[in-house]
Order: sequence, then C-alpha cells, then structure tokens
Amino acid sequence: MSKVKITLVVFISFLSLAVSARSKMKVSYYDGMLRKGFHMGVTGSFNSSWILNQNNYNTLDLFYVPIVRQSEMDYVFTWGGNIGVNLGYNFHKKWGIEFEPSFSWAGQKYDDDFSGPVAAKYDPTTKTFVDDVVKDPNGYYFRNDYSYVNVRREVKFRYIDFPIFAKFQTHIGDVANYHIMLGPQVNYRTFASEYVTVNHHEYSATDDQGNRYSPDEKFKKLDIGLALKTGVDVYPKEWMYFDIGISSFIALNDLNGSTLKDLQWYSKNDVDYQKSRNFYLGIHLGMHFFIGRTTP
Repeated sequence: MSKVKITLVVFISFLSLAVSARSKMKVSYYDGMLRKGFHMGVTGSFNSSWILNQNNYNTLDLFYVPIVRQSEMDYVFTWGGNIGVNLGYNFHKKWGIEFEPSFSWAGQKYDDDFSGPVAAKYDPTTKTFVDDVVKDPNGYYFRNDYSYVNVRREVKFRYIDFPIFAKFQTHIGDVANYHIMLGPQVNYRTFASEYVTVNHHEYSATDDQGNRYSPDEKFKKLDIGLALKTGVDVYPKEWMYFDIGISSFIALNDLNGSTLKDLQWYSKNDVDYQKSRNFYLGIHLGMHFFIGRTTP
C-alpha cells in the first residue's frame, strides 16, 4: 500500500475517532438550552374545573323526602382557565423560581333528573314556586302525583391567583427542555354566582326560616392550595422560549363558608359534613423572554 493511501487511512481513522469522542462528550456534558438569568412572559391555561364534595345545600328542598333532599347532584364537565404574567429567575441551569400572578375562572355545573314526589309547583303568574302539598301519616309531604323533574345548578367563580413555584428543568434536545414546577398558590375570589333552575324555571333555595343567602355568604374569599405544572420549553432563540404542558391545582382549605355548614344538608352517603375543594386540570401555554444577557 502506498504511503499516500496509508496516510489517508490513518487520517480518516483519526477523524472518525475524534468525531466519536466529540459525540460522546456532547451526550455527557452538553446542556442544550439550559439558561441562567431573569425571564418574564405571558401564560395561560384551559382547564377542566371541579368543585369536589360539593353537596346540593338546599338546592333540592322542593322535594320533601329526605333521601332526595340530601342527594349529591351529578357533576357535569365544566371549563375553566386562567391568563396572567410570568416572572422567573434561574439561579442554576437546572433550578429556578417563578411567580405567576393571573386572573382565573372556575366553578362547577350540575344536572340531575328526578321522579317526584315534589312539594311545590311553579306559578307562571308570580314566577315563583308555591306549596302544593298533602301530608301523609308518616309526616312526609307529597305532591298528589309523581312527575319528571329536572334540576340544574351552576356555580361560577373568578379569582386572582398568586402561585409561587420551585422549578426544575433538564434538556431533552438541542432546542428543548423538560420542566416540572411545584409550589403553594393563594387565590382571592373577586366574583361568585349560583344559578339554579327546576324544570327550566329559575329557583332560589331557602333555609327553614325562609332566608336566602348570597354566594358571598356561601363561599369563602380565600382559596389556598398546591399547584403543579409540567411540560416542555422550546427555544426558537437563545433569549426566547415557548412552553406547553399540563397544569393542575388542588385546594387544601374548605371552599364553603359557615352558612353552608349550618344548613346541614349533607349527601345521603355522608354521615358528617364533608369539605368542598376547588380542583382543576388542564393544558398551559406560555411565551417567555430572558432579560439582559443570558448565561449558558
């Protein structure tokens, strides 16, 4: 073999070894788009919203049979979401903190169908429900006939959210990072409403003394819990990234105010009062920008 051929073989072999070593080094030490520094942006989510353990609380007091009056109504899929800003600082390539104040909407829809006996009927003249009862020997109140009744209840909330996250991230490619964030969240309620219909007619439940309570009396202003987010950050530029993933929140405190506890209309499956909690699970999206020089 000529010296030229030998030299060429040696050079190609050396080049192959160098490329292989560089590739292995990249796998071991390459940090992708992990960055240190301050960043800010906008973020939002689309959620499935739930109020866990929310009993009917006199919604069904038209029914004068205890087992019906104490029924927990069927849950209906309810949308929620939030939109806000993001402020963060990565003090390490893999660790950081983030603050995400936002405006959110939440709540729960319920829908149930029953077959009497009921103890009231709708008066279209006054647009109210009036007593229509006879008393049986056992002391229960019955309407004279059994009929189909549809009951719907919709609870709506709006909050200002204050979550603080600890963030961990690691690279999963040349332009993408995986992240997971966990932290406490405090929500301050700015709006609440409760809308109930019986057979498509608006209805407002009352207590034994005929009192009607406002949503502000029924639900607490503060909601405190834990928030979790996980997903992927994609960097089209070193100083900008988009994130997409899954977000969730579970409240730790009781959603209900003292008024609902005093009504004492628990689910027929519950011996004692059960706390109600906000919960959501959804998809979050965001766009973020590093401020000043980023540190690779």
